[in-house]
Amino acid sequence: MLASVQADDLVDGLLDVDFDFDEVDDGANAEERLLRGNYYYHYLTSDYHEGLAALAAWKDLRETDESPEQEAEVMRAAMLLALGLEDEAEKAFFNAGITTTTASGDSWYYLAKRWYDLGEWERAEISARNALQAAPEITQSNLQETYSILVSSLSLQSRISDARVILRSMADESIWTGIARYNLILVMIRQNFGSRDLERLIADSIFYLPKNKEGNALRDRILLVAGISAMDHDKPEMANDYFQKMSLESVFSAPGLLHYGWNLLGQWRYEDALQPWRILQQQYDGFQPAVIESFLAVPHTLELIEATNESVQAYTSAEAKIVNMLEALDNFRDPVQIHEWILHWQLDNQSEGWGWQRQRLADVPDTPVALFAQGLIDEPAFVERLARLHDLDRMEHDLQRQKHDLELWQDVLVVRQQTLQNMGGKERLATLERQHMDLLRRTLAVQDRLMAEDEAVFAYASESEHKNIDLLRNVVPNVSYLSKVGTPTRDLAPYKERWRRMRGIQLWNIYEQEPQRRWDTTRHHWKLRAVTEQLLVQVENTRTSLEWADSSWKGFPERVTRLQQSLNIQLAQVEELHQRQLDDLQTMTDEYLTTLRARLNEYLAQSRLAIARLYDDSLQRKMRSAGGDK
Repeated sequence: MLASVQADDLVDGLLDVDFDFDEVDDGANAEERLLRGNYYYHYLTSDYHEGLAALAAWKDLRETDESPEQEAEVMRAAMLLALGLEDEAEKAFFNAGITTTTASGDSWYYLAKRWYDLGEWERAEISARNALQAAPEITQSNLQETYSILVSSLSLQSRISDARVILRSMADESIWTGIARYNLILVMIRQNFGSRDLERLIADSIFYLPKNKEGNALRDRILLVAGISAMDHDKPEMANDYFQKMSLESVFSAPGLLHYGWNLLGQWRYEDALQPWRILQQQYDGFQPAVIESFLAVPHTLELIEATNESVQAYTSAEAKIVNMLEALDNFRDPVQIHEWILHWQLDNQSEGWGWQRQRLADVPDTPVALFAQGLIDEPAFVERLARLHDLDRMEHDLQRQKHDLELWQDVLVVRQQTLQNMGGKERLATLERQHMDLLRRTLAVQDRLMAEDEAVFAYASESEHKNIDLLRNVVPNVSYLSKVGTPTRDLAPYKERWRRMRGIQLWNIYEQEPQRRWDTTRHHWKLRAVTEQLLVQVENTRTSLEWADSSWKGFPERVTRLQQSLNIQLAQVEELHQRQLDDLQTMTDEYLTTLRARLNEYLAQSRLAIARLYDDSLQRKMRSAGGDK
């Protein structure tokens, strides 16, 4: 047999790695579906950098500079807006076609949100209308918010009639309907709209708002705005009604109590006016702007009702409070403490992303500086600057991390080059090639042997069997020769019969085992061919790996150096912007505290003047009374 080939041993021991690669090729459509899905995935997960990269790969497959689908272009516009690339987003917006509805409703919805956040009311309106008319339709969870964006955009364009028409399509109980009504109320107040329509809209707004924390806060906000508007339009009773409906649990409660007191004072209801101010002073700390104003409002009201002694006491109490506040303010109005306060807030928000990744920033830390700066913390400009500081801090952190990554890449590069050299890749490849050629020769030899056996008389006989056949074949001529040389002393017939029997058995064994031996030999030949092919794959993969490993680091040091130079420039710019933003916040805080100090000094002066005036009036009355007695 061909057992000497030892194919099983080769199969088991020659290859350590199995290079059995499955070829999957569903055509260009499958690749495009994959790229399209990748783009949509990154878009929906808000990974906009990767999303734009996926879109670029999709375009490369299509061999075009335009987005493959209109919806993809709408999504690209939303991503560009989220990244702050407003000029590019504007181009994408118009490329998508501002009046078309072939993109999905949700894509237009996201774009409408971005435009609305940027204050682009007209574009937000167009995007919201497209979202509501698009097919596939917008999902139900986004429907009411889209209507709210549309109504608010129309309102902020002073198109009140159009906004009211759209408002009728909204669900009354939705919080988004309440927000849309609030924005419409603000515009109607600014334009002195008809009082009945405005009052009806306010009533609907506060009636249908949901009974939760968000709904209650919006209800108080609407009532505060409505109450102030009623005061401005000489409708004190209506203003009282609005203020009385406000809760005491929202950020709008303090200014609501303050204005409620002033409104009652304007109706000559002096004693009633004192009640909301006293509640205000009891529930809020002294540095709340509304509380500070109420310090002088209370004694002023007492003076109006001729409660002179109580008024003097109230002014004196206000004077003492203001003096204490000024002393505390001077102690904490320090640049170092303001700086630490801002940095403390910055550290509290390190886990938040920046830009579109930012979910919710933490409140400012509860420190004495925050106590004094309560009015500043609520200002949108200050909140916006804080958010910008956070973004710059996170950008700087990301750039520092990328700089560190590049330094690690440099280390990896050195290790990689040394490893490639120490591996002796070329020598290993030469060894594999020699093994492959040797195995190929052995395989071809087995193949030639198979072909030769197919033509042999005694096919697939073993060496011993061939030897036995040759021995049996030589018996006849040897016996014949001996017969000629001398007369046989024995009868040769039994020996001839035994020879025939042995010959028959030998031939029968050979022909009986020939099919199995043929199959075994063919199977071992197939195994050898499989091993040869696998070894060839390994040789080719090794050769490719060496080429790729060599080319992957060629030019890489220069590329890393260029990236580091660019990164250092960006890092320096961001660090400068970050420091400027920090300085701007410190200046803004210091200016607010300076203004607060000036206001407190003014209130202190007013309280002292009032005390002096009241004492002087009392003295004058006593003197006149004494003169009359004489």
